[in-house]
Parts: sequence; structure tokens; C-alpha cells
Amino acid sequence: MTPACTRYQTDGMRWLDGELDAQEAGHYQAHVRECDECRRELAALGRVVRMTDELKLRAPDDEFWKGYWESVYRRSERRVGFVLLVAGILAVLGYAFVRAVRSPELLTYEGISVTLILVGLIVIFISVARERYHEHKNDPYKEVER
Repeated sequence: MTPACTRYQTDGMRWLDGELDAQEAGHYQAHVRECDECRRELAALGRVVRMTDELKLRAPDDEFWKGYWESVYRRSERRVGFVLLVAGILAVLGYAFVRAVRSPELLTYEGISVTLILVGLIVIFISVARERYHEHKNDPYKEVER
């Protein structure tokens, strides 16, 4: 591959798509007439363009749309359910924490132990929930069905 070839590497598809202006197209055609490697590459690109032109997209049928909307509803329901579950668990843990703090037995060994356990559970739960949320949000395979 000559240094001139690297200059024309991206021009093949642009030429096939009619995106080169007249001057650029003239330079590209002149180069392709003289360079066997670029001529082969242009022929290969031409085959790809012809193959993609022959592809036909089929219109989605009713079965596709039924499955699509079921998937949307399922994902929406799961998100709402997860949010409600997290809110409920946080409410219960918060209530238990407030009860533990207001309790006169708080200053006993057992009260302090229970309070530390509850605080630890709250911190762990929030940490895991936050990590799962960010992991799910950035998971490249979340749409893959198992």
C-alpha cells in the first residue's frame, strides 16, 4: 500500500455513495485506475453495496408488536416493583432505627448492639442497591435473554 493509498482509503465508500465532489471524484478515479489494491478494494465495496441494496426489511407483524409491548410492560412493572420494594425496605429500616434511637434501652449493651446492626444493615443495603442500579444502568448485556 502506497502513501497515496492511505489518503484514498475512506474515499471508496464516499465515491460509491456519490458524496465526493467532482474534483475529489476525479482524483479518486485516477488513483483507482493506477492502483490494483485500491481497485480490488473498490470492487469489494461495490459488492457489499449491491448486497445491502438487495436486502429488504420486513414490516413487523402483529406477533412482533405483541411481544414488544409485553416486553415494555414487563420492564416497566419490574422497575416500579423494584422502586417500591426499595422504598418499603428503607421505610421499615428507618422506622426500626428511629425506634431504636428513641428507646430508653438504647444505652445498654444490647441496645447499642442492635442499633449498630441496624445501621450496618442500612448502609449495606443502600450500598448494594446503589451498586446494582449503576451496574444495571451500564450493563451492555441487559437486553440479552438467557
